[in-house]
Amino acid sequence: MIGPVTSKTGKKIFWLLLLVGAVAAFCCLIAMNYIPGGFAWQEKTIELADGRKLVLSGKILELEDTAGKELWKSDKGHRVQDAFATDLDGDGDEELIALLWKRGRFGPARPYWITSDEKKYSQHIFIYDINEDGSVTQKWCASDIGPTVVRMKVMDRNSAFLLTEDINDKACLWSWQSFGLKNMDNTVSFACFGDNIIHEEIYLYGESVSGGNYDFLYKPFKKDIQDADVAVIQLETMLVDKASAVGGYPSFGTPLGVGRAIANAGFDVATCANNHSMDRGLYGIDVTTGFWQQNHITCVGLHSAYDSDNRAYKIITRNGINIALFAYTYGINDQGNENDFSFLLNGFPHGEEQEKEFVADLKSARDEADFVIVFAHWGQEYEKEPNDYQKHMAQLMAEGGVDVVVGTHPHVVQPVETIKRPDGGDMLVYYSLGNFRAGQGFSEDTKTGAEALFTIEHCYDGVRLAGYDIKEIDAYWKDGLSN
Repeated sequence: MIGPVTSKTGKKIFWLLLLVGAVAAFCCLIAMNYIPGGFAWQEKTIELADGRKLVLSGKILELEDTAGKELWKSDKGHRVQDAFATDLDGDGDEELIALLWKRGRFGPARPYWITSDEKKYSQHIFIYDINEDGSVTQKWCASDIGPTVVRMKVMDRNSAFLLTEDINDKACLWSWQSFGLKNMDNTVSFACFGDNIIHEEIYLYGESVSGGNYDFLYKPFKKDIQDADVAVIQLETMLVDKASAVGGYPSFGTPLGVGRAIANAGFDVATCANNHSMDRGLYGIDVTTGFWQQNHITCVGLHSAYDSDNRAYKIITRNGINIALFAYTYGINDQGNENDFSFLLNGFPHGEEQEKEFVADLKSARDEADFVIVFAHWGQEYEKEPNDYQKHMAQLMAEGGVDVVVGTHPHVVQPVETIKRPDGGDMLVYYSLGNFRAGQGFSEDTKTGAEALFTIEHCYDGVRLAGYDIKEIDAYWKDGLSN
C-alpha cells in the first residue's frame, strides 16, 4: 500500500508517474482508434437492379427503398471505405461488397488457436446478401487483408472478379470460389521460342532411330515450357499426315509426330504465319490447324478453310486477363501473292490502305482484350540487326496499341527494345529470337537461339508488363544431339 506523499520530491515523482500513465493511456487509445491514411473515404450512391439504393456517406452504408426509406444500416463499429453491388457468385442476385475497417483482425469465425483478438482497427472485405424483404445478411468476410488497400473495383469485363490495389501499388485479384473470396494469381508468364524448322536430318533420325517419337526435340526445354502460364512455339514447317508429303528444305512437310511432341511438351500456342506456311498448300494447312484444334493448342496466324472464325487474332484468357494474339508474315515462298491466300494466312500489309486496315485490326483487338501480342515473321535472314521494314512495321503496331512483339525468321538473334506508343504506353519488341529447333549448323549464330520470357500482371488501370528477359538457348540439332 502506498502511503501519503509528504516530501516535495515525492510529490514531483507522483505527478510525473501520473503524467506518464496518462500519456501511455492516451497513446493506447490513439493506437486502438488509429486508421492509416493514404486513401480516400468514398461517398457514393449505388442503384440496384430493383430500384433500391445503397448510399455510402460519412463512412456509413445504408440500404434505402425506392422512396428513400432506410431499410438497413452498416454495423455501428464498421467504418466503410467503399462499396459495390454485383452478382459476385453467379447466382443471379446482386451481392453487396464492402471494403471497411473494424476492430480486431478476425470476424466471428476466428481460428480456434487464436485465444484473443486485437482491439485496434484493421481492414476487411465483407459480402452481404441483399434480400427482397429489405434485410441484409452477412454472407462472408475476410480477416485482416494485410497491406492497406487504397482502392477496389469490380473488373470491367467480368463482374465475378474484384481487384484491390494496396498502398504499395500492388494489385490483388479476388474471385468467388464455393463459399468465399480467394486470392487468384495476379500474373501471367510467357515463354516464347523461335523458328521450329524440321530439316531432313531431324525427321530422318526421328523416323528411323526414334520410331516416330520426337519428344527428344523439346526435352531440354520442358521445364521452362511447363513452368510458363503460356508457352509459344513458332511452327516454321507445316504438319502432314502422309509419308509421301514429308520433306525438308526448301519445301517442308513435317511428320505429325513432331506435333505430338509439341503437345506432349506442354505448348499452349503455335504461331503458324511464315514464309513456309503454304509449302504443302491447303492440305498442309488443314492437317496443321486440325491437329492443333484436336490437341487444344491455340493456332495463330493460320486458318482452316472450314474455320468459322477467320479474325486476324485469337483471344486466350489466363487468370482473368484477356490476351489477344496475332501472327503475321512478310510473305510466302514461291506460291504467288500471299494476298491470294489472305483468308487462310495473315500477311503484313502492303500499301497505305492495307496499313490502315492493319492498324484498325490491332485497335479492334485492343478494345476487346486487356493485352495485345503480335508474333511477327519478318526481317532479313542471317542479319543480326533489324532492317527498315521491321522498324516500319513496328511503328504501325505501336500505333495500333500492341504491347509486345515477338519476331522470328532471320534465324539469328536480334536486339530487344522498347518503343513508345502514340497513346503514351510502351511496346516491347523482340526483333528476332533466332532458331529454336533446326539443323542449320553453318554458323554459331544459327546454332544459338533465344527464349523470350515476360510476365504481365493486373494493375488498377488495366494490365501491364511486369518484367521481361531473354535467355540464350542451344538451337542446333545434329545426329540426335543438341550441340
